[in-house]
Amino acid sequence: MNFLDLPPELSDPERSGVMILPLPLDLTVSWKSGTAGGPAAILEASSHIEHYDDEVLGKPASTIGGIATHAIPELPGEPAAAMESIEALASGLLRRERTLISLGGEHSVTWPLVKAHHEEWPDLSVLQIDAHADLRDTYKGSPFNHACPMRRIMELGVHVTAVGIRSVDESEAPLLDGELRTTFLAHERTGSVEERTAGIISAIPGDDVYLTIDLDGLDSSLVPAVGTPVPGGLEWYETLSLLRALCREKRVVGADVVELCPGEGLHGSDSVAARLVFKLIAYLGINRGK
Repeated sequence: MNFLDLPPELSDPERSGVMILPLPLDLTVSWKSGTAGGPAAILEASSHIEHYDDEVLGKPASTIGGIATHAIPELPGEPAAAMESIEALASGLLRRERTLISLGGEHSVTWPLVKAHHEEWPDLSVLQIDAHADLRDTYKGSPFNHACPMRRIMELGVHVTAVGIRSVDESEAPLLDGELRTTFLAHERTGSVEERTAGIISAIPGDDVYLTIDLDGLDSSLVPAVGTPVPGGLEWYETLSLLRALCREKRVVGADVVELCPGEGLHGSDSVAARLVFKLIAYLGINRGK
């Protein structure tokens, strides 16, 4: 099973400009479980996407040089060991000439992924699309909980620009803005989509950016199949406007789409997640090499 069900000549891991890494992790979820099924659901949904994109007027898989898909790995059942395994796996797949896009799985996978990318791109910053701040030091006794990855990332000295945040614990509030964090709260959205997009992009330091998309960052009407849904998130074209501008103005060196929790009768959420990855690849393709 590979992304878009591509033929061998467009899914060769040695030549492709994108590598898809499925990460079926579901160890620290705090409400609905099932994120381990997210990667397979996204890959299955992607097989129903037309390969031509009417916005970029081309086939993203061809434009980017191919899209390879890594086999779904077996991850350790203990959080700390899983973090080490994901970091090692990502480190072995990173190449300057291709983009690693990981599919979750719970949001805890983002910390080891960013850690691996930070080794390769020392000036890395992170754009986080999310409903939750994910800044807790520990949650339910674990520093590797899916409520903690942004705290771990900031401890690496990596700046995080967060968008769509609308669920914050009191302990996280002092960390929302500072030297290593800029937060755009959902209820503070003002102006046009274009104005908001420009403000977000201008807040991201440096050129090398890692993008993490927790699907609960999008509005619940778009993606109801997440473990911890929150109303009031980003709309579809608002999200695409941000991704398009990000790929145009910055170098997106890695990305993940996480927290899909597939459910019976909710295959529309699988489709949104797959199409979000497809659109990201389309925007990467038209800006590759800048």
